Parts: sequence; structure tokens; C-alpha cells
Amino acid sequence: MATKDIIAAASNPTYYTRVAFIALKAAQNVAAEDPATANHANRVAYAGRVMTGEDKALLLALHIAASNATIAGTLESSGGDAVPDGDIEYAMGQIWDARANAYA
Repeated sequence: MATKDIIAAASNPTYYTRVAFIALKAAQNVAAEDPATANHANRVAYAGRVMTGEDKALLLALHIAASNATIAGTLESSGGDAVPDGDIEYAMGQIWDARANAYA
């Protein structure tokens, strides 16, 4: 994979704005989750960062690409428009706790 091509596609405002929108949806779901959910306090605190715009959409989009080979491959070969929302949602779920713990 050519990292520069992945970065260029993930840095497209249309793509990273989609990622930010999906992050807001995820943050709302986390804010409403059962308090008994593992790592809930950190997850909710991070959801607050997302909801108030403290988390940077571009960095989140780059993290999604760096952590998910399928998304990175699609970004490289076809651009951000070709990445399905469901893939972004899945990748977001996979990195949510890592981001939440990093900001704790």
C-alpha cells in the first residue's frame, strides 16, 4: 500500500466529514449505553470529546485508515467515496476503546 495515497484520500474533507458524522452517531450510542458496559467511564468521556468537537475529524479518519486494512485498501484504490459507511462504523467500534483510553 502506498501510504501517501491513503493519506491523500483520508484527508479529503468529504471523507473525513463522513467519518466525523459517523463518530457522532457512535458517540450518541455510547452515551446511551448501559453503565455496566466494560470501560464505560472512559467510553462516555471520549464520547463527550467527540460530541463537543474536541476530537479532530482528520486524525480520526487517519486512525480509521491506519487501523483497518480493508478501508486503507479502498482509500488507496478507489478513494473515500467508495468506503461504505458500514465499514467506517465497524472500524470506529474497533478503535473506540483505544481512543477512549488514550484520552483518559
